Amino acid sequence: MNRTEIIEVFIVRASPADRQELRRTLERMSLEELEQAHRALISNQKLEATKEELLHIKIEAAANRAMHEHDVKQAREPQRKAEEKAQLAKDRQTFADAAKTLRSFGVNEANFNIIRQTLGAGFSVYQIRELVAANGATLSPPTQQELNEWERQEIEAHNLALLTADLPTLRKLAREAGARGPVAPQLDETQRVGQAERADGITYPPLPDEIRIGDSEELIDAAFIKRCSKEVLRSLIKRYGSDQVTEALRTRIRGVNPLW
Repeated sequence: MNRTEIIEVFIVRASPADRQELRRTLERMSLEELEQAHRALISNQKLEATKEELLHIKIEAAANRAMHEHDVKQAREPQRKAEEKAQLAKDRQTFADAAKTLRSFGVNEANFNIIRQTLGAGFSVYQIRELVAANGATLSPPTQQELNEWERQEIEAHNLALLTADLPTLRKLAREAGARGPVAPQLDETQRVGQAERADGITYPPLPDEIRIGDSEELIDAAFIKRCSKEVLRSLIKRYGSDQVTEALRTRIRGVNPLW
């Protein structure tokens, strides 16, 4: 480019008010100075173009990232709602279980909201127990209808357990029920002898339902006690006391006691 062309390049880029002063300045410069200034102008233009391009790239990347995050959030929304719904159902069941176990507050929406707002989602029965112990007055008590229903469910569960239990379990439940029952009748002579044998303070473990002899399990019922060897009988009396062995001989009778 010649001198005039270079000057015009600068002039067209200046504002109209500055052109006249700029032209006088450029006219005083040598050709070499003008060429150097022109090269600097071109370099600066390239730099500005590069900066603009980088800015455009950053803006586009940010827009793409925001769009991707929005798409991911939208795609996960059904799953999030399903998880929240499942957690809500689980929390309601935990709340109902705690109410049935503790029986100190009722199953209603107000109590449920207080517990969930206080403990957050995913609480446990233990956490509810601790909350009630610390500030139980904030929860309304159960209704009589709820108490009656819990009692009915407990009875049904107990009856179902009896219907599905095996014989060893039934025997254990029968013994426990006997232990919780009314005062025992007056002791007969055999029982008084057994009681006298324990007068020294010895406490015997409960007589089990079965005993291992060799490689086989033997049911400790009346028939076994009658036919077992003297050594086995003495061993039973020594370990469990004559009172329990005598009681088993009288009560563990097949065909008479349905548990045996």
